[in-house]
Amino acid sequence: MANYRKSPIDELFYNLMGYYPKKEGTAYEIISTAVLSFIENKDATHNQFLIGESKSQYQLDGLIGGDTMIEAKDYTKRNEKVGRDDLQKMQGALTDLPQIKKGYFTSATKYTEPAQKYAKGSSTNSFQKEIVPIELRPSTAEDKKGRISQINISLEMISPNFHKGKYTILFSDKERLKFEDYLRESGQNEIHLQIRNFYNSKGEVIETIENISKIQFPKFPMDATEVDGVFNTSSFIKIKERLFAINGIKYHIPIQHTKESFTIESSGNAMILVKSEALGVNKLITDNDMKNAINMVLKKS
Repeated sequence: MANYRKSPIDELFYNLMGYYPKKEGTAYEIISTAVLSFIENKDATHNQFLIGESKSQYQLDGLIGGDTMIEAKDYTKRNEKVGRDDLQKMQGALTDLPQIKKGYFTSATKYTEPAQKYAKGSSTNSFQKEIVPIELRPSTAEDKKGRISQINISLEMISPNFHKGKYTILFSDKERLKFEDYLRESGQNEIHLQIRNFYNSKGEVIETIENISKIQFPKFPMDATEVDGVFNTSSFIKIKERLFAINGIKYHIPIQHTKESFTIESSGNAMILVKSEALGVNKLITDNDMKNAINMVLKKS
């Protein structure tokens, strides 16, 4: 049983996960760790303990990527901003932990002006490690204004319909006579061919119609309805084991226009705002993404 006065963060955690953490403040620690893991696309763990060079033990609200500590403060019930002294305490831990490169400080409220100056100074002070201040809180209707909630995309795909094309084999005059003789000998006036391969004079495959059509892909304007051209090839085709030299294949191909529309939108409802000038982040996180991120953090912790 969680016996403490609940903050908006605690209620948010309950709405996402269906329970209240036993210890006060734990909900915000887990949410902060999960959000930063999601933003950074790195593994993160909650409630970690490290030993510093002074042999002191430090409890970290979160650890991301193995080298960034997280300190999470939910002052919503106190209705207070995070002050410089909060950041100074974090800096003390950072200085004593050589394996930690920087710190992420999350707050469900704002930061005082001295705190903001201290954090900014930590990024340039050679005697300190950087502390990145992050505003992380439940989102409001105001936060959603001016943001893109969905993207509607319409595509028109234009491509030759090779299967419905008409093709004519281009022979030299001499080879045409040879081919016409073959037709007379076989008692045919015309012949329908399915050409897949092209051969050399020894009857060995040297090319395919699929490859030639890719290399010599027909060029046409966007508004074209059909296209004419030639697939050039100095090779042979094979008809019942007889070889005939060709100069290419002339084509007349209809152009196919296909229109498709689809929508890209977030999966779920926006629940969390995460904002940091230092990280270049101003993002709304949905309930679905939060649940997945929290479960990943709890699994690894």
